[in-house]
Amino acid sequence: MLRGLARISEIQYRRAFSRLCFLFENLEISRFIMRIMISGSIAYDNILSYGGRFSDHLVRESLDHINLTFVTDSMTRNYGGCAANIAYALKLLGGHPVVTGAVGTDGSDYLYRFEQLEIETSVAKFNDVFTAQCFVTTDKTGSQLATFNPGAMSRSHEAAFPEGEIGLALVAPDGKEAVIQRMNECFSRNIPVIFDIGQAISILSGDEIRELISKTTYLAASAYELELIKRATLLTTDEIADLVKALIVTYGEKGSTVWTEGKEITVPACRVPNAVDPVGAGDAYRGGLLYGLSKGWSWEQTLRLASVMGSFKVEKTGAQNYAPTKEQIADRYKATYGEEMPA
Repeated sequence: MLRGLARISEIQYRRAFSRLCFLFENLEISRFIMRIMISGSIAYDNILSYGGRFSDHLVRESLDHINLTFVTDSMTRNYGGCAANIAYALKLLGGHPVVTGAVGTDGSDYLYRFEQLEIETSVAKFNDVFTAQCFVTTDKTGSQLATFNPGAMSRSHEAAFPEGEIGLALVAPDGKEAVIQRMNECFSRNIPVIFDIGQAISILSGDEIRELISKTTYLAASAYELELIKRATLLTTDEIADLVKALIVTYGEKGSTVWTEGKEITVPACRVPNAVDPVGAGDAYRGGLLYGLSKGWSWEQTLRLASVMGSFKVEKTGAQNYAPTKEQIADRYKATYGEEMPA
């Protein structure tokens, strides 16, 4: 019992100290741009389009033994991966992301892209595996067949923690060892961190998720992911919110909600009439979330910006093919929410 109380006290102390440091840095934000570590997957997204219907080639009596080939009409290869997508969105806003992860033997052009975008990295490169990649084939009905190979991502825990001052961090879906390691590194260094659990739910046990939540400053999840977290940990939404500084949950077109300091704040979504591709919208949202937090904005302002960034993403196919200017971002913010975007 005493050990348990000591453990809770240590966590509370670290969280309070972490928050104090974060607030102090926000007072000085006008003098520098905060370096924000983003760890997670770096991947290639291969998108293929099939003009027919998958169902026309499936034989109900032989579904236990499928051997099919689909000749596709087109294929595009896009830059993706949660960490890279979030860093891209943050960079568009003028933030200073530091990407931590891994690429494989085919990752040189991705590293060059980071260079061109002036995105700082602490990335391990392995020449005996490929970079993580996803192959998604969509037929004319919208049905999809997807295959994902983690490749170098499985060894991203071997990447070094970034050197120098890190003012804020986000741990995105990654290999299991990397997720646990990065969370522990941020905790031991008293770095305020967003745990963006995402697909990592499926590779972590309920006890592991509870332990990581106890070490995070902010927890971000979609509404569906929150239900999976609750099922795995046997915690309620209120209990989860009590364990962190803030719980941020997205609800798609219904907007997003943050539970913080006993309050529940909901911000409507920034809707656009010509949404074409939702892939990567959550990552764009998180880029806005990081920027608002690093600037010390209110939660309403931060969630609004996050939603605006997601709205620009869904207008383009591919996770990193949108490129609004800061002026366009500010204009949409004002048009949607009726207020000027903070400087």
